Amino acid sequence: MALNSYEEIVANFSSPTLVLAGPGAGKTYLLADRIKKLLDNGVNKDTISVLTFGKDASRHMIEELIDPTGHFKIPGDQLPFISTMHSLGLSIVKEKPRHVKLRKAELKVQNEEEIKRLLFRDAVLILGYTEPDSIIASKCKSCGDCQESPGEKYCEICKKYRDIMSKCNYIDFDDQIHFACNILEHFPDILQKYQRQTIHLLVDEYQDINAAQFKMIELLSKENPNGLFVVGDDAQSIYGFRGGDPKFILKFNKFFPNAEVTTLAHSRRCHQSIMEDSFKVLEKYYLSWSGKPSLQYHKEDGAPSCLCHLSSEIYEAQVVASIARKAIQEKKTVLILAPKKDFFPLLMKALTKKKVPYNCTIDLLPKRIAVVKRFIDWVQKTDDSFMTRLICEDLITGGIAHVPGAKKNGRSSEETINNRIAEETNIAQLWESVDKKNDLYSALKNLDNPNKTIKAIQEALLAFEESYVNYASDNKGEFARLLATLSKIWVNPNKIIEDISNVVNIIQTDQPFGSTSAQLLTMRKAKGLEAQVVIIVGLEDDIVPDPRSEDIEEESRLLYVSMTRAKEKLYLLHSFKKPRNISYGNALEHKQKSRFLETIGRNSAWMAPTNKKKTLQQ
Repeated sequence: MALNSYEEIVANFSSPTLVLAGPGAGKTYLLADRIKKLLDNGVNKDTISVLTFGKDASRHMIEELIDPTGHFKIPGDQLPFISTMHSLGLSIVKEKPRHVKLRKAELKVQNEEEIKRLLFRDAVLILGYTEPDSIIASKCKSCGDCQESPGEKYCEICKKYRDIMSKCNYIDFDDQIHFACNILEHFPDILQKYQRQTIHLLVDEYQDINAAQFKMIELLSKENPNGLFVVGDDAQSIYGFRGGDPKFILKFNKFFPNAEVTTLAHSRRCHQSIMEDSFKVLEKYYLSWSGKPSLQYHKEDGAPSCLCHLSSEIYEAQVVASIARKAIQEKKTVLILAPKKDFFPLLMKALTKKKVPYNCTIDLLPKRIAVVKRFIDWVQKTDDSFMTRLICEDLITGGIAHVPGAKKNGRSSEETINNRIAEETNIAQLWESVDKKNDLYSALKNLDNPNKTIKAIQEALLAFEESYVNYASDNKGEFARLLATLSKIWVNPNKIIEDISNVVNIIQTDQPFGSTSAQLLTMRKAKGLEAQVVIIVGLEDDIVPDPRSEDIEEESRLLYVSMTRAKEKLYLLHSFKKPRNISYGNALEHKQKSRFLETIGRNSAWMAPTNKKKTLQQ
């Protein structure tokens, strides 16, 4: 039975249901309305579970349901279970942690990518494999489609990585789902317990799931498939780097026979001109797209996207500041999006100069300050094995135990690279001495007959710990001196002056007081947000699409998501020239605009400091 109306969609309890809902379609309202219908029909709240992709989405859903001035007004004690998928996974893992070699007491989640990278590298070096093998194994695990094969190289690497994690009683972000599925498959009583809680299973952002998340949803809904109600938009699938795959939404009928697939064909955020421009990008580059919907627009049409070709990256930042200032003066919300955070220092400088209030949650601290922070964090908790591992890497990469060849590129000789790998292997082998009673620092301190590099690390950390623990009046300044000399980041006084100045500039920007400010984010971080005015910078063809990506379809979807944050005005900016530290290409000038912009079919307005165009007044 085709679902032809909103009421039929929200009240369908006779089959698994997928609702395709684009940007601003009202999916949060739809999910909340589904919950209200279930409760009004007498369904026990303890049999309803709502899974979101992030904590903010869970919080927003709860606020929508309990708002006393809103449409639903559900009492707090009547709310069903609302959680992120990973939080649910962790709860399941805690049912039988020993099954996956973990302990329930003080079980923690490790989310830092650099630690994950180092531990995978350590795993391959312990096993006698190579660093490229660690990258392949890590990507394989992130996809979530783990078919464990004893003796297979990448499975061995993942097993060793997980062994290191379990020594520290940590679980990583992905394994919250992997391990949950493992436990559900091996313990029928636990599976039945959670199936009773998910007789009605609602899933938000379904397009972002990977194979492991799909398996968990499949396991939970197996006994009650007609209660499965998922909402998503394959055109907004942008998490391929962590295994997200739009195939789970595109082939929903195949995975769940007799399912109903329908569309919530509304646009309550973007007007038609913005949506039409964004659709052109998908039509050209997203060949697997479920198709252009016939939308009902709830806003009057506005100006088409404004394409601007700027003379330089400096002028680009100045133009952004001018657009943002005008919008904020008009009490409009502003979102400034960039392909990567390297754009932000120049943008922030221009915004500050124009006295435009802004907010940037991206970590922009100088790299040397980040190293200092790690040393300070470590000395306050030396039994944290992951912090110890990071510090060891700092010491051999740029610190007092420096071993050249870290990048392992053509600038280093084969001998230098081999020596670097040998030292990295010596550090990796320390994990073999870590257990419940001995952390990594203990293993390092207790190592007999260390080589020159390990001995330098031992002496450095012992001295640094001593300067912190046994501070005395006759030892003033020793902690700061060792911090600078052991890490070698501030041997040159000009470096500390530069870093402190940069930090002061970040935290003491001269911004006017006001409730409205421009928000700076990377394009990938903009998911779920909206603003009346959206400005996207860096749309040159050697930046967008990202030349490092092998998935042009996902790159097109990423721009689509970014463009459809705009409620009223959208500015798409690209520059004639960009420095190499921002762009990926080798050319400094004559930058071509992104091929994605070519699909829009309009020329960009050329803008230079001496060219007073009226483009910004559009």
